[in-house]
Amino acid sequence: MVARSSVSRITLGVDFGYALLRIREADRRALEKFIFQRYPDREWGTFFRFGWRKTSWGLALSYLDGLWPGAGDLDRQTPLTTFKDQYSLRALQSAESAKELGVGVVHSHPEGYGTYPSPLDDDMDEYFAKEFAARTNGAPYLSFILQRSEASGLTFSGRVYYRGTWLPLVDMLTVGSSIERIRSELLPHQDDSANGEESTSRRLEQLIGAPSVTRLRRSVIGVVGCSGTGSPATHVLTRARAGELVLVEPQRVANSNHERFHGLYRKHLESSPLPFKVDVLDELVRAIDPTTAVTGLVGNILHENALDELLRCDIVLGCTDSLHGRVAFSDFSRHYLLPCLDVGVGMDGKSGRITEQLIEFTLYSPDLPCAFCQGRIDAAGLSYELMSDEERATREEQAREAVKRGDDPDQYWRGNQRQLHTVGYLTSTAGSMAAGYAMGMLTGAFEMPHSTMQFDIGQQRFGFVAEPRSQRALCNCSKHVGWGDAARPFRNVGLPRHWEKRAFLKVKRS
Repeated sequence: MVARSSVSRITLGVDFGYALLRIREADRRALEKFIFQRYPDREWGTFFRFGWRKTSWGLALSYLDGLWPGAGDLDRQTPLTTFKDQYSLRALQSAESAKELGVGVVHSHPEGYGTYPSPLDDDMDEYFAKEFAARTNGAPYLSFILQRSEASGLTFSGRVYYRGTWLPLVDMLTVGSSIERIRSELLPHQDDSANGEESTSRRLEQLIGAPSVTRLRRSVIGVVGCSGTGSPATHVLTRARAGELVLVEPQRVANSNHERFHGLYRKHLESSPLPFKVDVLDELVRAIDPTTAVTGLVGNILHENALDELLRCDIVLGCTDSLHGRVAFSDFSRHYLLPCLDVGVGMDGKSGRITEQLIEFTLYSPDLPCAFCQGRIDAAGLSYELMSDEERATREEQAREAVKRGDDPDQYWRGNQRQLHTVGYLTSTAGSMAAGYAMGMLTGAFEMPHSTMQFDIGQQRFGFVAEPRSQRALCNCSKHVGWGDAARPFRNVGLPRHWEKRAFLKVKRS
C-alpha cells in the first residue's frame, strides 16, 4: 500500500534492538513470484508464518511458509494490496492454532515507489499487530515491503511489533547455495571505500570482483572452536577483511597448542594465568585489521547466549570436531535457518609412519539431511562428551564390577574416547579451506563441490569420498524447519546441568 509523498507515523524503537530475517532461497523465489505477479504497476501481498527467537540484541526471525490467499481473498479491482475479511480471519485463526509461531504480512510496492511505509501501511500494521498479539503467546508481528527494479534489484523495508514496541527489520538473509544479505532501504548507505589507499585485499578483488569484496566486508561470520582449525580460519577471514567475527571457545591456551595455533606466541605461554583462546585470536585480528569487529565468548555452542550471538552471523564454521557440536550445528541450521560448515581432521600412524591424514567437510543447512540421517553421531560417544566427571567415575566402577560378575561391562562404560592427534600443517590446511568455502558461499563466487566430503592428503587421488545424503525414513528433521525457538523441544542436544549456565562475553569490539 503506497502513497508517493508519505512519512510513516510509526516510530521504531531502535534503542530496544533490531530484527533479522532469514529465508530459504527456494521460499524467496516462490514469494517473489507470487508478490510480483501484478508488477510493475500494481501491488500484491500475502500473510505468512515465521519462527522467532528473542535474543540479547533483538529478534532472530525465520520465514516458515506462506498463508497463500485463495480466490477472492484479495481485491483485484484495486491497484493496492487489500485483504478481504475472510482472508484476515483465516490468518488470525492460523495464529491461534500455532501460538508459538508468528504471523506477518508481506506486500509489494510498484516499481519506482521505494519501500517506505505509507499511511495506509501504518493503518494496516497497527491493526494487525494488535490483533495477532492478542491471539498468540507473545509472538511478534512482522510486516515487510518488497520492490524490484533493474537499477536496484530487490529492495525491502520492514518492521516488527513485539511487546508494545516497533523494531526495525535491518537485514534479510537468503540461505541457499550462496548466502545473500540485503540491508533495509530505510537504513543509511554503507560506505566501504578504501579512502584512496591501495586495498589490502586487492588480489582478492581482482579475482572475485569488487562487489564480492564489499559483501565480505559486510559479513558476520561465526567460528566455534578457536584452536587448530578455528585459528587459521580466523586468520584467513581477517586478511580477507570480513566485517565481524563471532568467536566461541571455552578454553585457555596450552603449551600443546603452540604448534598449530595461529597467533599464539611464546609470550602468551609465559603469561600467568594463560590467556583465553578468544583473547589470543582477538589480538591477532587487531594486529592484521583493527577495523574487523570481534565478539568473543568463553563458552560452548550449547550456551544460549552463544547461540544469540551466532544468530547474527551469515554462516558459522564448526571447528570443534566434537559430536555435540555437530548435533547443535545440525539442529540450528534447520530450526533457525543458520548454515553451518563443520570441519574435522584426523591423523593416525604406527612404527614411525603416518597412515592417515584425513580432512572432512560437512555442510549443515535447512535443505540438507541432519547429522543423524548421515550416520555421523554415535550416541555413546555423545553421552561421554557431556557427562560429568562424577558420572564417568561411577560408570567406570560399575563396568569393573560387571567384569567381576561375568557380565557385559559395555552397558556401563565402553572405555575412554581416544584422542585423535593432529598437527599444524593439516589443521591449517583444513581451517583455511573452510574459510575459503565460506567466502565462496557469501560472495556466490563458487560452491562446495559436495555437501559432505572426506579426503586423505597422503593417499593416491587423495582417497576422495563424497557420500550421497538422504533423509532417513523415520527421522523427523524436516518437520520443524524455520520454527525458531518453537522447535526447542525437538533439539537433539542440550546444555548439561553440571556446565556453567552461560558463556562469558570476553571480547566485544566494533
